[in-house]
Amino acid sequence: MKERHAALLDYVMRNGKTEVNTLAEFLQTSKVTVRKDLDYLSERGLLKRERGYAVPNDPSDIYYRMSLHYETKQRIARKAATYVQDGETLIIESGSTCTLFAYELAKIRQNITIITNSMYLASYVKDHTNIQIILLGGMLQPYGQSLIGPLTKEAVKAFHVDKIFTGTDGYSRTFGFTGDDLSRSDTLNAMTDCADHTYVLAGSEKLTRPGSVSFVALKDVHEVITDDGIPAEEKDYLTKQGIIVTIA
Repeated sequence: MKERHAALLDYVMRNGKTEVNTLAEFLQTSKVTVRKDLDYLSERGLLKRERGYAVPNDPSDIYYRMSLHYETKQRIARKAATYVQDGETLIIESGSTCTLFAYELAKIRQNITIITNSMYLASYVKDHTNIQIILLGGMLQPYGQSLIGPLTKEAVKAFHVDKIFTGTDGYSRTFGFTGDDLSRSDTLNAMTDCADHTYVLAGSEKLTRPGSVSFVALKDVHEVITDDGIPAEEKDYLTKQGIIVTIA
C-alpha cells in the first residue's frame, strides 16, 4: 500500500462518508487518481464506494476493523513475517493484524502451512499457491468470520507447532492479554496449548485498554510485536515478566 492510500483510508475512517472532490483537495492530487485509489482500496475490502463518495465499512464487521490503524497493522505484520522460515507450519488465530501477517507470508515465503480458525484469513490468502491452509472446524462467529467452540478445540489437538500468532482486544497487568468474547478466549487457550511459543501482534492502542475476558496469561507469552506508541512503563513491565517486546 502506498503512503497516499494509507492517508486516504485514514481520512475516510476519521471523517466518514467523503466526497471524491474533498479527497482530491486533501491529497493534493487529481480526482482521476483518487478514483483509482478508491478502486484499489475497495477491491481489498478496506472501504466502500458510492457514486462520487468513499464510505467506511460497517463498524460491526471485520472489514471495518481491518481498516483501522491499517498502516500500523501492516508494519507489525511485516515484522512478524520475518520470524517465519520457508517450509514452516504455524498456527494463526483470527483478527485483522493476523490476516495481514498471513498475507505478508504469502508474499515472501514458500511452502508455508497455516493452521487457523479464521475463515476471513483463509479467504484472504486462498489464491496464493505457496500457502497451504488448514481450516479448523467449529461454530461460526459471524462478525469476526472465525470458528470457535468445542469442535475447534478438539480439532486443534491434532497439531503441535513451534509458533502461534494471535491478536488481542486489550491488556492489563492483572489479566494479561484480554478479549471481549468468552468463547473466543476459551478457543484460543486450546490453540496456544498446541504451540511452544506464543506471539501477540497488537497495535499500542490495544495495550492501553482492558478487555472483559482473560485471553492469554502473561506467563504464556513469548513475544509481543507492537508499535512505538506503547507506553514506556508497560514495555518495561512486560520485559520484566520475561516477555520480549519488539517495536515494528
